[in-house]
Amino acid sequence: MRFYLAVFLLVVSGSALGCSCSELPLDRAFKRADYVYVGRVMSAAVTPDEVIESQLNVQEVLKGEPDQYVFVSAATHEARCEAEVVVGENYIVFGNYGKKPVLHSCSDTKLLQYPEQIEEFRDGS
Repeated sequence: MRFYLAVFLLVVSGSALGCSCSELPLDRAFKRADYVYVGRVMSAAVTPDEVIESQLNVQEVLKGEPDQYVFVSAATHEARCEAEVVVGENYIVFGNYGKKPVLHSCSDTKLLQYPEQIEEFRDGS
């Protein structure tokens, strides 16, 4: 019985470790992105590739000229470490030309919880 408990704890702790990441400060993420904008999620749907693709309405462009008005995240049934997509909420989207921005727990794109998170970028910093 102890063996099974030890295996269970090892599997559970291994899954938890897989979700850890070091967050890049927003100013560094801003510098490395081709474009940055605040977008409101208008809809979200699961694609045939089993990812959630969210359509965004741009609220404010902070850098560059966005070429994508969507972001993708893992489908909910595999989303152990993924960030939640909430229709109607604003996200700060960091993108690079030719690639869809990705939303997950370790990505630069994230839910915009506090407007002051982006205040420093409005000056063109």
